[in-house]
Amino acid sequence: MNSNAMFNISYGLYVLTANEDGKENGCIVNTLSQVTSTPNTVSIAVNKQNYTHDMIMRTGKFNVSMLSTSADFELFKRFGFQSGRDADKFADFDHSQRAANGLLFLDKYANGYISCKVINQLDLQTHMMYICDVTQC
Repeated sequence: MNSNAMFNISYGLYVLTANEDGKENGCIVNTLSQVTSTPNTVSIAVNKQNYTHDMIMRTGKFNVSMLSTSADFELFKRFGFQSGRDADKFADFDHSQRAANGLLFLDKYANGYISCKVINQLDLQTHMMYICDVTQC
């Protein structure tokens, strides 16, 4: 098998955010996909080692901000190069707002956001795939 075709699949970059017991967190992901339009459903895969994964497993909801090309490297360092177990990723970060579901989304460096409620999940060994109803966007 020639797996080079796998490198030609297009991806976006996203900041996935969650909140549990008042603690805000987020991480960088690249695997958001629309599954259906009626009802409006998406899937997202999250590495099980991410603290955000643990929060979503317990709360069943998240927001995902679609990063624009204006996103700078500092954003990737903040949400991708440190763990929410050890750092407050939203400390001194002024580019977020709270959506109707109570979770943060990025209001800068993003083309839009989607609020989601988990309706199913699939264990993919290293990652968990969440199938979700879109509750706001």
